Amino acid sequence: MKPLLLLVAATVLAACSTTPDSQPTDTDSAHWSVSGKVGIWANGERETANFDWQNCAQRYRIRLSGPLGMGAAIIEGNDQEVSLQRGGEATVYADTPEELLAALGWIMPVSALRYWLHGDPDPRAPSRQLTSSNNYPSLEQHGWLVEYAAGDLLPTKVNMTHHSARLKWLLRDWQTFETCPLS
Repeated sequence: MKPLLLLVAATVLAACSTTPDSQPTDTDSAHWSVSGKVGIWANGERETANFDWQNCAQRYRIRLSGPLGMGAAIIEGNDQEVSLQRGGEATVYADTPEELLAALGWIMPVSALRYWLHGDPDPRAPSRQLTSSNNYPSLEQHGWLVEYAAGDLLPTKVNMTHHSARLKWLLRDWQTFETCPLS
């Protein structure tokens, strides 16, 4: 279970359904937050986690917790550094989320997640826009297939697949801010 919690943390390093009232009106804001749940299927195992993600341009803070609040972790980062703090363990630091994950044994384009969850391709890499069989938008980027379902202005469900790994994001309570809510 611990390796899958690390995978949950990995997938969130970079970021149910919502009602239209909870959708922000400014989808281009660099300051936003979203909460929800992520399910991960990898290596024959399944793990879920709740998350709260606050994003301010290049800064972010992500709180993860497993079922019943177990396995809590806080991930904080900016353009120069990312850190992972879990329970009573020492905080782990790295220059990039990918470097942090590599140190933990994972390789994933986690920096792209903040774009993908927001419904956009990572602007730093080529992507291919697709339409899925259910007529929802999707894209291929960094070797991942990212499929969107539901949501008026911002996604409420995002499915990601890469080889045998599959992630399902359920996003709710989208909010945008004029100024950064991170202290």
